[in-house]
Amino acid sequence: MKKKITVILLIAGVLVLAYLYAHIDKNTYLYDRNTDSADLTGTGILEEKEEILQSFTCAEDSIDGINLKATVIGSPENVELQYALTDPESGEAIRQGKIQGLEIKNNKFNKLKFPVLKGTKGKNYILRLTESGTGEEAGVGFFLSPTGEQGQELRVRGNDTQGTLAVRVLTHRFDLETFIVLLGIIAFIAGFMKVLYKLFK
Repeated sequence: MKKKITVILLIAGVLVLAYLYAHIDKNTYLYDRNTDSADLTGTGILEEKEEILQSFTCAEDSIDGINLKATVIGSPENVELQYALTDPESGEAIRQGKIQGLEIKNNKFNKLKFPVLKGTKGKNYILRLTESGTGEEAGVGFFLSPTGEQGQELRVRGNDTQGTLAVRVLTHRFDLETFIVLLGIIAFIAGFMKVLYKLFK
């Protein structure tokens, strides 16, 4: 009886840990995730008062931030990147944040967080990017994919542009796939250890 209780408690503990572990930053791609890196084009540095606007419809129930691919150009000590999620009807910023140029990882995706926004599924938003402290040889550039989801619009420096910003929308939530995969790995390890125990007993 004592052994059964121990096993039940162990299984319950594993399930709780797996559940907690499965809460991850889930990425929703606004661009075609199969796009080769070589096919991405650069935007160059945004000067003062220039902006990039990317519209999208949210597929998740909440938004915690964005995962943006960026490139650092020159010495970005004085550069600051501002990002905001705006309402397409009012133009008002619903969520916003900023990051210093020195904190941006070059030619990689950067997680840019802001306070969680809930009740977002099916709603339209515009991601707005601006910079300050830039110069001809210092700033942050971004990447564009030639394709994206239908209905999305991209404006770069006030011009309608074909393609989609290389960005993913972040949602921190429970992911069933991660939960199942982790349980499968744990079950495999437990079974393997049990076989070894019987072989060397």
